[in-house]
Amino acid sequence: MINLKEHFKLSAIYTFFAALPALLQLIVYPIIEGEARLDASDFGLLAITEAITSAVFILCTFGMLRGLSRFYYDYADSRENYNKLVSTVISGIIGRGLLLMGIVIVFGPFIGSLFSQPDLQNFTAYGPSIVLSGFNRAIVITLLALYRHEKRLRIFILVSLFSGILRAGFQLMGVLLYDMSFLGYVHGTAVGSSLVAIVIVGYSYYKCGFHYNKNIRRSLFPFISPLFFSDLIIWGLLFADRFFLLKNPGELGIYDNAMKFAIGIELILQGLSNAIQPEVYRYLKEGVERKASEIKTLCNLFIAESIGIVVLAILPAMLFITLFYETELRLSAGLFTIVFTRFILTSQYRVFAMPVLFLKKTKLFFYINSCILILNIGLNWILTPLIGYYGAITAFFSAYFIQVLLFYIMQQKIIQINWNKYKILYLPLGIVFMAIALEILKLHFNVDPFLTSVIFVLVSLTSLTLLYRKELKDYLIMRYKE
Repeated sequence: MINLKEHFKLSAIYTFFAALPALLQLIVYPIIEGEARLDASDFGLLAITEAITSAVFILCTFGMLRGLSRFYYDYADSRENYNKLVSTVISGIIGRGLLLMGIVIVFGPFIGSLFSQPDLQNFTAYGPSIVLSGFNRAIVITLLALYRHEKRLRIFILVSLFSGILRAGFQLMGVLLYDMSFLGYVHGTAVGSSLVAIVIVGYSYYKCGFHYNKNIRRSLFPFISPLFFSDLIIWGLLFADRFFLLKNPGELGIYDNAMKFAIGIELILQGLSNAIQPEVYRYLKEGVERKASEIKTLCNLFIAESIGIVVLAILPAMLFITLFYETELRLSAGLFTIVFTRFILTSQYRVFAMPVLFLKKTKLFFYINSCILILNIGLNWILTPLIGYYGAITAFFSAYFIQVLLFYIMQQKIIQINWNKYKILYLPLGIVFMAIALEILKLHFNVDPFLTSVIFVLVSLTSLTLLYRKELKDYLIMRYKE
């Protein structure tokens, strides 16, 4: 049986501290935004630098983030093999980071010439800092995943805490004290994140020794290589729309500001997913026939918690933007309902992907996500010139919806799980379609976005409560008996 009290406790801790760096950005953004500070166009440039940083993160990890999470269970019983695994993964990330830094230093002028925006053309001025930030993110997030699977709660909290505080602090210093532009933000991010990365790399080598084991690398490669290409595809799904919108930096800034808050929600959901992943893997290792009930319960709770987090975040985020932002970035508040809701689909995707990933069927990720990316880019290419950021929104909803359905079908073919379809499929999709319908209503009849958002929140929470009333009752009884 699942200990619900322990589950909610650990989920809350892992989710909060995993999302802390993103939550601290809520403090940074309104401080650096304003009439005399950064405006929507500056935030549009930051959107491009963040997209490149995320690409560097993927290139540095090369699928090792999920590879280490999965192969930990194969190597954990032998301390010697465990040390070689961890050290080999870290050494690989460092090697790829150094290679990317060399490429950026040598080819920086050529990379800058690919941009039409003058501020982005001097890539040598900010490219090395972007590489450093992406590398640091790869180190920190990969090792946090390891600590989570090892259930080393204290070091997980400390690394997450200092990572968030130092990055946010140096971002503020970079903008306010060094350069009042996107450059100050980029350089501050690089410096703040480096301090934590240096410490945990040194600690890991001290504990595990220095290794780069070719046998471990060979055993990992068939598993991680499809994941690496799938991660690049997911990057395209998340960030390709920014480049289509770059011709209008102001509009890009408004859209990306909404997406920054949405990505914060996504990181919270990712932390929640990461909290249940080790338990789901352990149950899958024991056998689906024996542990089907526990697997379904954990995944149902994850979907319910995801919907609750998404829905409850909308109105506070809209109020925050309205109260603390000064420039046209305030318009991004009206997009929160529709852009937050997309991450209900990604939560469904994670549920159906976990069994596929555990069974090491990683080629499916490449095949399915390649098709999804082609669809997403095609729709962006057609729609964003016509309807701006609503073209990007249409593209990602279409792509994510098909992604969820394909992974559900393939997961059921690979490993049969008798899901409660109302909880895992129908309710989440119903809430997504309601958000789309309300957005169309808002645009067609010029309805106040706060009104449509209040309707969405009330209907979603009521539906969620009715469907999970038994679980809520059981949990309240358990709490009352304590």
